[in-house]
Amino acid sequence: MTRRATTRRLVGVWGALALCIFLAAKPSAGQGLEIYFIDVQGGAATLLVTPERETVLIDCGYATEDDRDPRRIERVLKEVAGLERVDHLVTTHWHRDHAGGVAGLAKRVEIGRFWDRGLPEDGEPGVEFPIGPGDDDPLGVAYRAASRGKRTVPKPGDSLPLRGDVSAVVLATSKRMIPPSADTPINPLCQSPPEHFSVTPGENDWSLALKFRAGEFDFLACGDLTWDYERALVCPHDLIGKIDLFMVTHHGRNTSNNPILLRTIEPIVTVMNNGPTKAGDIETVRALRTIPSIQASYQLHRNIKTGDEGNTDPSLIVNDSPEGGRFLHVSVSPDGSTFRVRMDVDGPERTFESR
Repeated sequence: MTRRATTRRLVGVWGALALCIFLAAKPSAGQGLEIYFIDVQGGAATLLVTPERETVLIDCGYATEDDRDPRRIERVLKEVAGLERVDHLVTTHWHRDHAGGVAGLAKRVEIGRFWDRGLPEDGEPGVEFPIGPGDDDPLGVAYRAASRGKRTVPKPGDSLPLRGDVSAVVLATSKRMIPPSADTPINPLCQSPPEHFSVTPGENDWSLALKFRAGEFDFLACGDLTWDYERALVCPHDLIGKIDLFMVTHHGRNTSNNPILLRTIEPIVTVMNNGPTKAGDIETVRALRTIPSIQASYQLHRNIKTGDEGNTDPSLIVNDSPEGGRFLHVSVSPDGSTFRVRMDVDGPERTFESR
């Protein structure tokens, strides 16, 4: 073979390799929004991957000596989704089951931007911090170090700057709600007297809530927002609308999941990120059963403290063992008209139609 022929062959090989790399980096044809509910034993870590292959992680689980939750997030991000970085980390509030994993995560993957409800030094009038995070506690130190120069404190109505057609709108943060527009409807369900549940004020009340939209598909995640503030999102104006997929608020605690919220959003599928002994309260399980629109109520764990009445259908419980580690994967069609829910990479799956 002549030198010229050898050169042409090498150029052809390198050109083909470059084309493969380019195609692998682009969104696959017909790919829609992907959502992964990662098991962090009753904490929270939910990864979204847009059709543009941009990633949003809502909360990052606990801090443990073995970095259990950051490792589980890394596994789903890299081995399942096939990506290397978190473009947006949203911290809904400062409880350690939502924000504790930041140090372990930051040393494993690159994090592009941080979104949170604020820190004390921001000096936002009227915003309080019942539990910190202080500048001298491990969580506060870790979060400030990882997010330095990359933080944004959104206001209600702000959107995450995502590429493509997926939107992520902040509905509530730090007890402030998105303002109604001129055509926001009055909610007729609010005419009945408000149901009351005594909730001790605390950090959960200040949670950040997000609504994602991908075509015809809508997903709602409210962190640990409590009873009265959930009601404020739908009364007197319905600031949310109908929802296809609902992440059950506050891991299924009975101090959240106000029935008027559930009746207003009328979800098709719900996902409860409870633990084997944490949350998944029987009152919430009963409340979900009363919503006619719900076709499937998934739980990451079986609540081992309650019987069948306090748990969903066994076929909809993701983890068989208390140790857990299996995730729930939601794949949305490109136009958002349908979405498929599957347990981990090899479990049973079901397909649902969006509104």
